[in-house]
Amino acid sequence: MTITPEILEQQWNSIKYTSGGFLQIDTQHPLQWHIGYQSISQLTLLLVSDTEISAIESSKSMIVSRRRRESDNRWTLSFELLRNEQQGVFAILCCDIIEHSRPATNEKDALALVISRYKQWSRLLEIQRSGLMDENSRKGLLGELLFLQGRIEAGNSVLSAIQGWVGTDGADQDFVYEDSWYEIKSVGVSASNVTISSLEQLDCVGEGELVIMRIDKAAPEKTGALSLNDAVRRISNMLTGAPDALDLFRSKLRAYGYIDLQEYSEQKYYCSGLQRYYVNDMFPALTRQNVPPQVESLHYELSLSSLEDWLKG
Repeated sequence: MTITPEILEQQWNSIKYTSGGFLQIDTQHPLQWHIGYQSISQLTLLLVSDTEISAIESSKSMIVSRRRRESDNRWTLSFELLRNEQQGVFAILCCDIIEHSRPATNEKDALALVISRYKQWSRLLEIQRSGLMDENSRKGLLGELLFLQGRIEAGNSVLSAIQGWVGTDGADQDFVYEDSWYEIKSVGVSASNVTISSLEQLDCVGEGELVIMRIDKAAPEKTGALSLNDAVRRISNMLTGAPDALDLFRSKLRAYGYIDLQEYSEQKYYCSGLQRYYVNDMFPALTRQNVPPQVESLHYELSLSSLEDWLKG
């Protein structure tokens, strides 16, 4: 039985006594799961296990507690939501942890999967309180993944290709390699403008490229359509023989705010093409060098039709 966020929320709402009442859920799992309330309003997910559970650090979003019950000497591990505005994403988190650990064949392995997944979620919620990337962030990541896939398919070293994806590490440009740097922008097929979000985004040593990826939502049956999870799996499959590159790739995805949630499989997208523009000294970019020093920061829009002189053939 697959647990969904909707099912969990319905089950939480079915609990009449919200001051310590718990309801057992999902019997076809290596671990025993319960949902309920630690207090009158704090949603809680709780598991019961015969295997000893080590102490786990709480986060800003959740209190994580473990204890050994006197009644039967079994261990419990509870995840108590602190931020009521995150109730929707908490239901998604709970489902994801349960389903992520379901394939385990024993309690010990299931617990290890639960704990590792919780730590991923904890880091994610520190980055974005909603837990899920918004639509612009999803399309932005998809555009960068498609560009990265192209670098690998062009014969570049898989490790150097991943290492060059520096935007996830806080760099001003998305990709920086020995030969050039690249800033990726994902826009719709009909977009006529592109937004540059800082004075530094098109300001880097040497010439680079502004890469416009034309990405739109698509019907699932459209030929060539793919989800965000599809794009991640494609690249992961390319890296199966390079464990160092695969580990680095996964680390950069986490830094971006991505983990492999079912929600990222549901929407399909279609990339209808791309345009690449040379960014050189003559390109109409605003940088620290050509704006008044009194300007601390800005973002601006470029008209794509006016950039024909820099279009790469």
